[in-house]
Amino acid sequence: MNNGCFDLTSNAYHILKAGYDADRSDIAELVEDAEFDEVFAPQEIQRAQQSLLAPNSRLEQEISWLPELSLAQTTNVLSLVGSGDLEALIETSKHAPELAKANILAHFAGTGNVNDTLFHALVSAWDEIDQENILTFLNDNRLSAGFPSVERPQMRNALVELERQHARSAAVGIWSLDRPGEVMDRIVEAELRRHPSSTFLEQFVRGYDTLSEPDLARISDEIDEVISDAENTDADLAALVTRASDLLVRWDDVNQPVQVYEQHQGHEEGRSKRIYEKLRSLCLDLANNRSEFTEARRLSEALLRTFPELESVAEVLKGDVAALENLDEQQKLHEEYKPLIDACEAAKTKLPTPVSTVLKIFKDTVSKGGNDPIAFNILRDLALHINNDCNDPQTAFKLLDGALTFAGARPPQELKKTLEEERAVLHRNWKMNELEKNSGNLTAMSQTVEDLLKYARGSERAELQQLKTKLDRKRLGKKVKWGIYASIAAVIGFFVIADEMDRPSNRSTYQPSAPRVATPTPTPAPATSAAVETIPPVGQGLTLNRSQIRYCVFQGQRLDIIRTLTTTDNQIDRFNALIGDFNSRCSSFRYRSGDLSAAEREARENAADLRADARRIVSSW
Repeated sequence: MNNGCFDLTSNAYHILKAGYDADRSDIAELVEDAEFDEVFAPQEIQRAQQSLLAPNSRLEQEISWLPELSLAQTTNVLSLVGSGDLEALIETSKHAPELAKANILAHFAGTGNVNDTLFHALVSAWDEIDQENILTFLNDNRLSAGFPSVERPQMRNALVELERQHARSAAVGIWSLDRPGEVMDRIVEAELRRHPSSTFLEQFVRGYDTLSEPDLARISDEIDEVISDAENTDADLAALVTRASDLLVRWDDVNQPVQVYEQHQGHEEGRSKRIYEKLRSLCLDLANNRSEFTEARRLSEALLRTFPELESVAEVLKGDVAALENLDEQQKLHEEYKPLIDACEAAKTKLPTPVSTVLKIFKDTVSKGGNDPIAFNILRDLALHINNDCNDPQTAFKLLDGALTFAGARPPQELKKTLEEERAVLHRNWKMNELEKNSGNLTAMSQTVEDLLKYARGSERAELQQLKTKLDRKRLGKKVKWGIYASIAAVIGFFVIADEMDRPSNRSTYQPSAPRVATPTPTPAPATSAAVETIPPVGQGLTLNRSQIRYCVFQGQRLDIIRTLTTTDNQIDRFNALIGDFNSRCSSFRYRSGDLSAAEREARENAADLRADARRIVSSW
């Protein structure tokens, strides 16, 4: 044997040119002939002689030579071994007894000539070896040579060791190739389909694994260096993640066959799992502590490509990738829309709101390829705040009107319809205030009603047209019996909570869990005082009574407080469900004069109770 590889030319029977029936005197003469020929060194000749004279070592030489072959066949095999004609040797070995065939193929495998065909022939030969035939052949020849016979346990143990040597030789041959992992992967996949319980295959994989260990240790050390470098806040994370991904490719090129074999046996390859655990810890740190969602996602994707055979972590990695894709997208959206978000948030604290400044940033955002629905919803949120909380429908109208008339943005049809309806309501709120201020100035009132007609529709338009006619006739001195305010049944109100808009948010952490589906369900408002709240029906533009308006105002206050209390994913889902239900009932409604202001006054008086309600709702989740 040579360096642990199987080698026919080092066999004692080859060195001494002995037959299986050679007795002690024959061996002595063959030693003299070998010394005279000077083909082998004296030490090799001496070791060969000792191997054939000692019964136990003779058995090792017997089974690792060419049992059951004739002298002519043996000579032909040795000739092909000398020439290195692998194709001819494989063809010749097809008709040889199985153990002799296995020895021939193992010899060539150890010299680096292994390929898929040779390996499959070798492992198939081992599957077919008949120990009884070999035992009979050896004992018949030993009887002739005067040596003690071989017992079955001896034979079995000797063959186990020979199989291990053959498997190691095949592994060495594979490892000597330019891309050993690629060939190894094909062989293992094919053998697992053919004979997954093969002891030869197991020995072969173990041998390959041992040979690959130094390379894997070097790759592991390099991965540790990447992780250490990534801890530096000034590090080039993109470059480090690229390097880590490349190292994982190198790891997989070498270790993939072992992972596949272990998976088939119901195990997980230990070194690969440790690499996964170290790099996933880096992913968690990048996402949760440093908000580096893009690089965390890239690294998770590389792990998933590399370790799908680690079944216990594959689903975790899929969840990681999905969660990080979502967080990465949210972060990119937040960065993309940050100027607009900041401008709108600043405008809420700086009154009167600088409409032109906000609209300029809005137009710059959508002109750079921003997602129109998101930009419109961010601006819409500001408009609703200005109308609802600041009682400034004129400024709110100008914001929505400026966005809708900007030629560079085209919101989806459904959103556009909603915005146009809200713009009309804002315009109406603004002009109705103006109409009241101009009371007594018929010319100004007529002009205001004409302005109102611009966005009026349906029965409301007919009422306004009738009112303008009366105003004009009155202005011209004609006598009419009328009541200006009685001509309009009620002032149309506008009250919207818009926190469900798809605005980018950076309030997220990366801890994937089982998927959840939030199901919006109407939640009756807890009683806060003697005032009665009635949940209004789902719908837009409905005229609500005072108890229904009270629900919308009170619930809106509760939701504002609940928003500040939600921290977990479950609580955020529950909160979003409440927002969805609230907006389906309270986003746009009509009310009679005085009802809304009365409900808002009651909300201020019951602020402490509403806060308690909000805390009670969150604590129940």
